[in-house]
Amino acid sequence: MTFYEAALRVLESEGRPLHFLEITEKSIQLSLLSHIGKTPEVTMLSRLAAMARRTRDRKVIVTAKDTFALTDWSLSEDVEALAQTGVMEPHPEEELPPLRPVERHPEPRTDNVRASGRGTERKRRRDEGDEERGGRRKRFPPLPEVVFEILSEADAGLRTDQLIERAKAKELCAEETTVEAVLTALLEDNQRRIDAGRRPQYAFNQESGEVSLERAGAPSEAPPLELQAAFAQALGIPLEGGRPVLGKPTAAGEPLVDEALITTARTALKDARRAVARGLRKRLGDADVGTFEKSVVKMMHGLGFRELKVAKRSKEGPLLTARKREGSVELRYAVRMLKGMPGVDRKTVQELRRDLGHYSAQVGLLVSAGEVRGDARSEAQATGSLVMLWCGDALGEKFLEAKTAVTVTQVELYDIDERFFEAAKLDAEEAQRRREERKSEKQAREEGGEVEVSAAAEKPERAERPERGD
Repeated sequence: MTFYEAALRVLESEGRPLHFLEITEKSIQLSLLSHIGKTPEVTMLSRLAAMARRTRDRKVIVTAKDTFALTDWSLSEDVEALAQTGVMEPHPEEELPPLRPVERHPEPRTDNVRASGRGTERKRRRDEGDEERGGRRKRFPPLPEVVFEILSEADAGLRTDQLIERAKAKELCAEETTVEAVLTALLEDNQRRIDAGRRPQYAFNQESGEVSLERAGAPSEAPPLELQAAFAQALGIPLEGGRPVLGKPTAAGEPLVDEALITTARTALKDARRAVARGLRKRLGDADVGTFEKSVVKMMHGLGFRELKVAKRSKEGPLLTARKREGSVELRYAVRMLKGMPGVDRKTVQELRRDLGHYSAQVGLLVSAGEVRGDARSEAQATGSLVMLWCGDALGEKFLEAKTAVTVTQVELYDIDERFFEAAKLDAEEAQRRREERKSEKQAREEGGEVEVSAAAEKPERAERPERGD
């Protein structure tokens, strides 16, 4: 971990303000630093001093010169010590006059600098070697952006070959860029915009072969389906329901897969899940104590909890005991419910940890629709009995996991399985090899049969020759 993360871990474990040298020493002893370096104490001081001067999300403060503490401890900060922390004290000899005058150095000029040297020659040879080996190549911007820039500068539409020539002159595309590649890129860009509910940007005239920009709000705008149909016809791509069949081979022989549509669908599913979780959290936060209790109990039953019993009640919410089997071990839980959406602080976690021993529970569970404060999260992760926090949006996620208080609609999202085609190719090669083996065996049997027939025909002739001699 980083120096800052290691310092936070050390301060949490010690529970008291520490000097940066002591923090550095303990971080090295506990092997917390992923990289130590030659002067770890200097790095630790500079990082902690910088984080202590932050105006937002500050986790450390300065209590004395070069001494740091956590903000969660609610200690007073020493402003004067903060100003001196991390500032190197001036060396007494720096203010003394120099022993000799400052040396003068010539100002750099272009005629004094070698235009090429061993480094330049080495870089040139490396680039040439990369080109010969087909290695690293220059990266170019996406073709739709290049076409948009060129058409924005032109007064009218341009043919695809003219676009490629101007792009090559500006070094914005590769030398092997083809007309099919440009049209395919524009077709994909238009389809992504249509899927996102936006106006497509490029139009293609089949008669003149010119590509032009579709200006928003122009009276002569063509429907999006007609724009895509022109590109699809030029590329030889079929249309289904006014949409080009992306994913089938194009005229250039390259597969055209609408990856943007698949990514959009996956992102939409994740966003929908988070939105439902937030809605559940708000609904639970607005519920009364009884409704909140029964809802959480049903959710816990859906997650495998059993024997949920009320141990005590209060205005904020009840305390329950429950059991749940985790693998080969059965754990006893103490579940604390808090109605509404209050912020969960360290004191609440400490009270629940004390209740664990009173009710002979091994795990504590705090359930609330409110947010968790940083000190509560640190207290829950501190040494001692385990306390889990089902709070905020995480509570809504637990309801989704248990499929409680929601209706579930199954959505099937398909993707191409390349392993299927690889297996089919191997099966085809194996079948071809077997056919060739059977063919060669058949030819060998036929050749062996002809030899036997010819040998049988020669035997009577050899037997008749002695009779004719008599």
